[in-house]
Amino acid sequence: MQEDLFLLPVKIGDVTLRNPFTVGSGPTVKNVEQLELIEKCGWGAASTKQTFNPRPYINFDPRYRWLKKEKLHIFTAERRLDMETGLRLIEAARKRCKELVIIANFSDNSVNIEGWEEGARRFEAAGAQILELNFCCPNMSFSCDVSDKQTSAAPHPSSGASMGQDEKAVANVVRNLRKAISIPIIAKITPEGGRIAEVAKAAFEAGASAVSSVANRLGIPPVDIRHYRDPIYNLQGQNTMGCMSGPWIKPLSMRDVFEIRKLVGPGPHINGTGGIASMEDAVQMMMCGADTIGVWTETMLRGFGFLEKWMKSLKAYMQEMGFSTARDMRDLLISEIKSAADLTLWPGYAEADKAKCSGCGLCVEIGHCNAIVMTGDVASIDPQLCKGCSTCIDICPKQSITMVEGDAAKK
Repeated sequence: MQEDLFLLPVKIGDVTLRNPFTVGSGPTVKNVEQLELIEKCGWGAASTKQTFNPRPYINFDPRYRWLKKEKLHIFTAERRLDMETGLRLIEAARKRCKELVIIANFSDNSVNIEGWEEGARRFEAAGAQILELNFCCPNMSFSCDVSDKQTSAAPHPSSGASMGQDEKAVANVVRNLRKAISIPIIAKITPEGGRIAEVAKAAFEAGASAVSSVANRLGIPPVDIRHYRDPIYNLQGQNTMGCMSGPWIKPLSMRDVFEIRKLVGPGPHINGTGGIASMEDAVQMMMCGADTIGVWTETMLRGFGFLEKWMKSLKAYMQEMGFSTARDMRDLLISEIKSAADLTLWPGYAEADKAKCSGCGLCVEIGHCNAIVMTGDVASIDPQLCKGCSTCIDICPKQSITMVEGDAAKK
């Protein structure tokens, strides 16, 4: 491994990661062999598979689907680690991984705060360098909450996204664990409920060293409308809501990070996750306010070795742009993203290049536009009727349409 290639250090609390890239908690971080491979491939940190204490009340063998057309990964059933397995994994990882920062991902289902405190102390004693409190996983209790609203389903412990929407509950756990342990604490929080920034602020005020956005949303997958009773999942008897992740989610994830950064300011550490499938995706997330980048779905599909290509591209990009640290890329979009009230629009119209136009007629069919007609075998655009929306530019398969703007449009 080219060690220098992977050096782009960042800190979470007082713990230094060799670079900003972390493998998010999930099935690719459930055993020590995976963690050794993650370290070998150059990653900065890895968050182990979620440990529940006590054992989760829903704990099945996994059921996944990768919907390539939609760029959507979805899972329904999943196994979490019990407390003893999670602790042994941390102990083994600390013995065998010397360069990789090991983050313990943990949730407690007991009624009292003492369960959280005991678990936190045990993970610190086992060697976890950072503790990530999981207030986000949208299946488990949140799936039951959403699916069973109109039924008389049996009560269940509140966990994951059910708890993570409540800033008082999140802050209470963080505040008490901050007193109980000395290692950095990450609050992994949920966008479900639409208040991720407010929850993040409460977590920071309670003593969290960082917050992490979440890489999935709870949703209903596409179904076969002629066989809608048949589940899309193999070896599963029913359709159900599932945890959805993948490239489709990136615009929402970037918004989450942007909202958090706007509210909490430049100081706190944010781990941005969701839809990261390239170096460019990672840089965009940093520009929206992320200090570190969590990757999960891409590791599910491609393993861990792609990081070397990302780091080579990232180093070349940074040299081109004159950046020397990851922090140099952070927040660059914060002041650039304006509200709708602050937009500046100027006159313009679309113009078709008749030499490139194939006469396919797709632009003529645009439902909201009456500026385009076919003149013979080519498209013709009336500049007086064109509103400059740009739909035709994006639809044209021959890239024969461009926008005339500013002073040129006024002539």
